[in-house]
Amino acid sequence: MLLGGGELDGTRLLSRKTVELMTANHLEEDFAPGWGFGLDVQVCTDVARTRMLGSEGAFGWSGAANTFFFIDPEEDLVAMVWTQFMPYGAYPLSDQFKVAVYQAIVD
Repeated sequence: MLLGGGELDGTRLLSRKTVELMTANHLEEDFAPGWGFGLDVQVCTDVARTRMLGSEGAFGWSGAANTFFFIDPEEDLVAMVWTQFMPYGAYPLSDQFKVAVYQAIVD
């Protein structure tokens, strides 16, 4: 639904403008290098500064038990991994997952 600008299977759940507001950076300074923060999601503002594969405008979030999702509108991509492993960040699972997903893209 977020990839579809608020619409899923022909049913509008959020307005396009609401999704645009959610996925826009609302910070004056970076949340992390190359990342801003929207409404409940981190937003890629500068791919080079993230030092990761990706696209500007991609957005997502991770949870405490190493759950992770991201949406990349430029690549028409939704990817998620849902583990239940604590503590968060003990392993670079989200970074490794993201790299694997982007490396699997075949044009």
